[in-house]
Amino acid sequence: MDMDPVVLLAEELRMTERALHGAVKKYEADHCRENGDAMNGVLTALKSLHREFYQTVPTSALGAAELVRMVAQRLPFTYAASARHFHEIADRLAAGRRDHADLVWLRAMRAALGDGLCGEAGKKVAPLLGLALLGAAKPVIVFRAARPPQRNPEEERWSLRRN
Repeated sequence: MDMDPVVLLAEELRMTERALHGAVKKYEADHCRENGDAMNGVLTALKSLHREFYQTVPTSALGAAELVRMVAQRLPFTYAASARHFHEIADRLAAGRRDHADLVWLRAMRAALGDGLCGEAGKKVAPLLGLALLGAAKPVIVFRAARPPQRNPEEERWSLRRN
């Protein structure tokens, strides 16, 4: 099974943000043109990654958890209680638990955020929440590779004689 593309994007985003932090520190230290160009290159990569997030549908609950965390991090401070609830749901999704109540709450929040519950910040993250819901609501298919136990012909003969 392939890795969820959102999980890979999230890891790439974290690495790029660390690289940006280092590039900014170097640029602030000496204001060298090369360091400024490096910082701009990392910013361009970061912008591209964010654009990719808005176009990538998660294929698992783990990928949906990454998007839900991203939504929680982008909410204004005044919605800290909602952000905490988003983080709790993301923890459950990351553990593989997809509760019906969580999906219902996420759908209600997607509609509220899209209608401007948190202003412009809410309108910007509502599409991410929609993508997270697509990944979290996907049915899970389990393939069983085990075969039924093979019968020993000798045992069958003995059981037939006893009857």
